Amino acid sequence: MNKNRDRDYKSYRLNWKENLFWFLAASGFAGMISWLFYRSIYGMVSTVPLLFVTRRLFRSYLSNKQKREMLYQFGEIIQMASSSLKAGYAIENAFIQAHQEYVKLYGPKDAIAQEFRKIICRLALSEPLEQLIEDLAQRSQIEEIVSFSQVLSFAKRGGGDMKKIFRDTAEKIRQKADVEREIATVVAAKKTEQRIMDLTPFVILVYVGVSSPEFLAPLYGNALGVCVMTVCLLVYAGAFLLAEKILDIRI
Repeated sequence: MNKNRDRDYKSYRLNWKENLFWFLAASGFAGMISWLFYRSIYGMVSTVPLLFVTRRLFRSYLSNKQKREMLYQFGEIIQMASSSLKAGYAIENAFIQAHQEYVKLYGPKDAIAQEFRKIICRLALSEPLEQLIEDLAQRSQIEEIVSFSQVLSFAKRGGGDMKKIFRDTAEKIRQKADVEREIATVVAAKKTEQRIMDLTPFVILVYVGVSSPEFLAPLYGNALGVCVMTVCLLVYAGAFLLAEKILDIRI
């Protein structure tokens, strides 16, 4: 339990399936680059840094996806707890009831379901709820959870309208989720166009290499050709990262 309790969501850890998928995909991509740009097995050496870059990008993607899912799940829990508060439950019992309802709807395997299961177990040991939520906020570093933790701690110490706090938090998370969906819809076409553009250089190299190999022959097997191809590969990598940065719209 201690291992799970101290799980740090700020740094995503790949499981063995994700590591295997990354390794196979990155190795295949590196092999394709070494053949298309260098036509040499030794070209694989130059693509070794690509393995580390792709792993970092893959981890970043999965980390952001996990945080988005956790935020949505947290909003659902808060919404259910808000309903329990309206029904007259005490705040701790409201979370217990909300967790039970959440597990019935979504199952016990979600990150938030597991976190709140541990929170409820620790509530039975008389640990303060606000400290448990604060611990989750610090480990997740999700803005909305951090804000909720701070407001909850202040309200528990000084007295506050818990129903309003829960209602406002759930509404804020819902609005953010709606905005993110709208943004995703707007940029979906642009992302598709970008993926096509990402593949275009490779398609051109394959086409020219198959149909007219004599045009590319001077670029292989000599130092000047290696330098030219390396520069082209670096320019492509820079353009790819820039495009990803532009399309990574956050709120």
